[in-house]
Amino acid sequence: MELLTSVQFLPLYAVLFGTSMKIADLLDEHGMCWFREDKIVFGILWGVFGSLILLSGNAVANLMIALLIHWILRFRIDYLNHGIAATLILLTFVYNLSSFLLDNTLFLTIFIVYTFHGLLNDIADGKKVNRFWVKYFSLNSHYLTVPIILTLINYVYWPVLVVSSLHVISYEATKYIAARHGYN
Repeated sequence: MELLTSVQFLPLYAVLFGTSMKIADLLDEHGMCWFREDKIVFGILWGVFGSLILLSGNAVANLMIALLIHWILRFRIDYLNHGIAATLILLTFVYNLSSFLLDNTLFLTIFIVYTFHGLLNDIADGKKVNRFWVKYFSLNSHYLTVPIILTLINYVYWPVLVVSSLHVISYEATKYIAARHGYN
């Protein structure tokens, strides 16, 4: 298990995490269907890759728990496959709790800024606001800007930057590809 959770696999896990997360959304909310029980399979994959990220280091564990609580607060865990993913990540966190060290700066920054950003996005959605902000919100840019700032403040947060950046890039790429195939 130690080999699977080494930092060298973080980029792969982050890409697979973002991709499986978006596919799970597409299966639930956008009418996509690949095979019987595809929703459940992608919920499991999303949870497994999130769990592997969580086990890959304390900084990314703080990121994953802050993300999970942020999603719960904003009602983003709203389908069975989302619940499966969240449960797998939460159970992995509980299993690994003795190794977890809360990093107040990282955890609170991610949780507060992402939650505030998400709530602003919810408010701005469908309203007339400056085009820059519409684009900033729609591209989930906080997944890039916040980790960049955190890493500039303290270089030990570089795994958070890697995971967050690759997660959002793969999520957005999957969303783009799906839209090109008629799944908006």
